[in-house]
Amino acid sequence: MGRDPELLARESIERVLPADARVYPNVRWNGPTRPGGPARDGETDIVIVLPDDGVLTVEVKGGTVTRDGFGRWYAGARALDESPFAQVEAGKWVLQQKMSADARWRGDPPRMLHAVAFPEADRASLDRAGMSLGTDAPLELVIDRADIRSVEASRAALDRVLAWWAGDGSRDRRLSAHALEVIEAVLEPAVSLRPMLSGDIVAGEEELLVPTNHQLGILTTLRSKRRAAIEGGAGSGKTLVAIEKARALAAVHYNVLFVCFNQPLSRAVAQHPDLAPHVASGRVTVSTFHELCRRLGQQAGTLPPQPAKPGAEWFSTSLPAALEAAIPTVGGAWQALIVDEGQDFDASWLESLELLLSEPGEDVFYLFHDPAQAIYRESVVGRLGLEEFPLPDNCRNARPIHELAYRFYSGDLDPAPLREDGREPTIVQAEPGAPTLDALRTVLQDLVQAEGVERSQIAVLTGVALHHSDVWRQHRFKGDLILWNGSVDDAGDSLGLPADRVVAQPPKTILCETIHRFKGLERDVVVLVELRPDDERVEKLLYVGATRAKHHLVVIAPPGLAARLAQGPDHAH
Repeated sequence: MGRDPELLARESIERVLPADARVYPNVRWNGPTRPGGPARDGETDIVIVLPDDGVLTVEVKGGTVTRDGFGRWYAGARALDESPFAQVEAGKWVLQQKMSADARWRGDPPRMLHAVAFPEADRASLDRAGMSLGTDAPLELVIDRADIRSVEASRAALDRVLAWWAGDGSRDRRLSAHALEVIEAVLEPAVSLRPMLSGDIVAGEEELLVPTNHQLGILTTLRSKRRAAIEGGAGSGKTLVAIEKARALAAVHYNVLFVCFNQPLSRAVAQHPDLAPHVASGRVTVSTFHELCRRLGQQAGTLPPQPAKPGAEWFSTSLPAALEAAIPTVGGAWQALIVDEGQDFDASWLESLELLLSEPGEDVFYLFHDPAQAIYRESVVGRLGLEEFPLPDNCRNARPIHELAYRFYSGDLDPAPLREDGREPTIVQAEPGAPTLDALRTVLQDLVQAEGVERSQIAVLTGVALHHSDVWRQHRFKGDLILWNGSVDDAGDSLGLPADRVVAQPPKTILCETIHRFKGLERDVVVLVELRPDDERVEKLLYVGATRAKHHLVVIAPPGLAARLAQGPDHAH
């Protein structure tokens, strides 16, 4: 006497257990103890996992154990709320439900057994013939003081309990290694509750819905300005301001021509809910520059036959020439011109666009640009003589993304992030080719499975053309991860579709696009891949690509570039 009864019982049982058994003392639980019942708190004194036999739960009561004629139980002088057998049965049922309900569990619920231990009482004290603890309390399941006096007695007691339960015919259903792992994870969980990226996205989106003071100020200023250039860094909301100006002008019966460089941006602008009704009515025309050249050249009969595989000369010379020749025929249809991505336009293109207005040089002309994103050619916006207005805030990117991306900003503004929240960008080191593909698969699996991010919220942006991209060539990864781009074929070659004929992104797919063509757009999560350190434009690509990410950025890069990105701003150049 004097030793803790639970410790006495546990030690006596442990010394006769097989080597592969696991013992879990004092397992607390909370849950319903019957289907549909209320949840309650409880504790099972000893849980023993026996791979060959199942899960044995043991309730321990010290001192003299008494049951009176009314079915009330006592341990010493203390009245018990329920019998030790009912208590262990309740815990056994709850634990079985917890194990089989675990997402990792496979097959039928684990086989559950129970026993009680009275290490300070003797069954032999029931000295009258036929005496028992009751029909609900078989003595075969009682481990008493005599059973713990020796190894032999303890072994016999354990065999007696297991033999009692062997009658259900399931004794040989051994618990698999996987089942044992799940049981251990349930009984001794080693976990941490963390914020998932999917939740971060929801919280961050609330901040993005509030227009900034600078955006509202520009909109107010432009009411009294018929011609202006608006400069802003990536994420400053230039496109949103441009869309609002187009909507406001259309609302007062201006015919508006909205022109940008990239087809994906053209499609997004035309489908914006604030602008779509005016596009449908014909009051607003949204187009890329080259698609406008093609359409108006075709309308005026100035478009030459298109080559089977259009090259650079078709886009840089033939299409612009067709537009210029079409001006006398199709010009004068618009009273307002809005150009987004203006840094990508040649001076002669901008001149042709102005000549499409009903009163060139007098009609409304707003040009939105970011010289730091001039990937295709040197920006000529400064030569146009337009009054300049800055949009200095970065209202898209969380601060950690802003700080990485703006290490590569080459403009004259001093942009500041308005969002202080956000995760640090993830930098993954991988050599080109197969290692990059393996890294991308791992990143996408983690985003979708561990972080709960919807596939449609992710964009994989590559630094090379899709017809040169290993990523696009693969474009199907284990785990139902499918990359999609409706503008190109499986080889990465353009389908030559106008923006309004590109099909909507199918559910359960992940957009794959080049960094070049994704300018002006954004995604909740962006993964940058196939950045070549020897590319003279790699810093522009990093700036443009990184600033597309609203909430999280992952960069998969060769070792040297990855190390440079991870080291901090002092190593940007």
